[in-house]
Amino acid sequence: MKWIVVSIVAFIVLYTVVNVVYRKPAPPHRPYEELVKRTTAARLQAGGWYQLAADTRRPADPPAGGGATLGRGARGLGPGLAECYVEPPALFATIDHATAPAMVARGETYTVRFTGSVPDQQLQLGDVVVHQHGGEIVLLPLTEHLPGHHLLSRWPDAQYALSFPTATLAPGRYQVRLVARGPALTWELEVK
Repeated sequence: MKWIVVSIVAFIVLYTVVNVVYRKPAPPHRPYEELVKRTTAARLQAGGWYQLAADTRRPADPPAGGGATLGRGARGLGPGLAECYVEPPALFATIDHATAPAMVARGETYTVRFTGSVPDQQLQLGDVVVHQHGGEIVLLPLTEHLPGHHLLSRWPDAQYALSFPTATLAPGRYQVRLVARGPALTWELEVK
């Protein structure tokens, strides 16, 4: 019996030493999440959707008079884009207000300022993904959990600014949708 206890203790000590010395410092590999991202990217590409690089800032400057006439659209991602996502993205609860120019010169940076509400106070704006397909541009503000277990966002709604380059967009008219779980905000953009 004594030798069994000694061998168990020796194994635990050896395992702990090997684990601490050879542990990988990077975050663990998550094969399911990687598979979901790859499958979604493949579906978007097959569906003709292109992703534009975007820059998101918070807190945003208060919106100055925009120019684009805003309207309300359908809830969620809409047909065509929803089928491309393996798992539905974590969207804002609502988009309350937006300010955006109605016209931009090709090659300039297009900036949209908006106010949105998160569905849970333990969430914050993570990133905004911009998809383009033909004459349609879809802006997806995605949420992420705040670090820590007991942190809460200060307010459920806040102001944000989103910018993306227009160099890859052909001149013409585009229908822009800023989507959320609630009704989307829509407007027309002309690229000259």
